[in-house]
This record gives sequence, C-alpha cells and structure tokens, in this order.
Amino acid sequence: MASYFSYFPEMEYVSRTNDRSSSDETIAVKNIFKRPKLREDFLSVATAFSDYMIIGDERPDQTAEAVYGDPRYDWVILTTNNITNYRDQWPLNDIDFQNFIIEKYGSEEALTNIHHYNTELFLDNRGRLIVPEGLRVDSNFDSRYLDEVIGQEVTMAGETLNPLASVDNVGVARDANGDQVLSNNVFPVTNYQYEVNLNDAKRRIRVLKSDYLDLYVSDMRKIMKYKKSSDYVNKRLKRVYNPRLSGA
Repeated sequence: MASYFSYFPEMEYVSRTNDRSSSDETIAVKNIFKRPKLREDFLSVATAFSDYMIIGDERPDQTAEAVYGDPRYDWVILTTNNITNYRDQWPLNDIDFQNFIIEKYGSEEALTNIHHYNTELFLDNRGRLIVPEGLRVDSNFDSRYLDEVIGQEVTMAGETLNPLASVDNVGVARDANGDQVLSNNVFPVTNYQYEVNLNDAKRRIRVLKSDYLDLYVSDMRKIMKYKKSSDYVNKRLKRVYNPRLSGA
C-alpha cells in the first residue's frame, strides 16, 4: 500500500522559483486541500469499529502496525478519529507532556494548585444514584434529599454550611471570615491531575476493523480523483489560475 500523501492529486501551480524560464512555467504540487471523510454508512455499522487504548508513548504508526500490520496505515487511524491536529488531539508523550504543563503553568510548584473540585459518587440507602462522580462543582457543594426509609432530610455534607462571602474562579468557597468552606462530598483536582486526565482521555480511540480497510482505502482513491472541469488535465492533475497571464 502507499503512504498517505501519495493518494493526493496534484495541481499545476505557478512557479515562484528565481530560475524559472517563463512567466507561465508551473510546477506540480500536492493538493493538500483535498481531505478524506469517513463514509456516513460506516458510522451506522456498530461492528465496523473496535475500541482501542493508546498505551504509553505509542504513535499513530505504531497503532497502525498493531491493528493492520503496516505502519503506513497511520492515516487511517487519524482520519477515522477525525484527528487533524496531532499535537492537540493525540496523547502527548512523557517528555512533551512535562514540557507542555511547565510552559502552561509556569513552574512545578504551580502544578499542585487547585484547578477545580469534583463530586464523589453518592448513592442512597437503596443504591440509587443521588450525585454522580466527577461533576465539577464549588468546594462547598451540598446536596439534600428526603430518605424514603427513615423519613428525614439528610445532607451529604452532614453539617450546616457557614454563610458564604465569595466563590472564586476555581470554586473555592469562603465564609464571611475568609475561611475556606469545604464539603465532605467533593475533592480537589490539582492543575497536574487535570492535565493528566485530559491527556489520558485522548488515549481511548476507535479503530476501523481490518475487514473494512480495503473499502476505506478504495474510497480514499475515489475521493482524491478530479472530476472533469475547465481546469481538468487528468484525474490526478488540474491547472490553477495564473495571474501573470491575465495581467493582474
């Protein structure tokens, strides 16, 4: 099979080189504006994909090797997951991750600062969900419900909270005396853990099963062919506008 950009058609682009022989000289360049898209009918086939977990510093070519036996299918891994920005959408390796968070937060000390607060899982006496795990809330988050068995109001925090004076941008609540008010049913998430969670969330992707690979590659070839038009040269090449010839 061929590598990703070998599928792309070309354009007769106006030459910008200093050693061109004439104003109408052109060079063939890849048309990077063409882009493959996953077929809509693939999305409706639940069995067409498998869940996959990216481990460690694994790269797309290594994922393709593991799934399809050929690292050159890395573009299939990326396009089927709609990944257009590798740095932002693929999990960073350890070195890049450490450099990224230090650059973002300024110092290692800042990584231990509180980013926000999340709820803990809370169920009633019958095992029914009262509050799900992982909700982003203020530090003094409190929930009340009426227990059907004992017939009395119960608080998750187990105590009456002090009157609030303020809540800052990460959800830290403080009372009128300036003391932090923290509920028993929430926990702090540091800047470091927040970034780790974001990076790890990118590790779960879906991969197109091998049974559908040939069809996907065939679609790629069809998408990258030009249709006949005034600029058409052949199915792999078209002309582009040359302003030098029009006097513009």
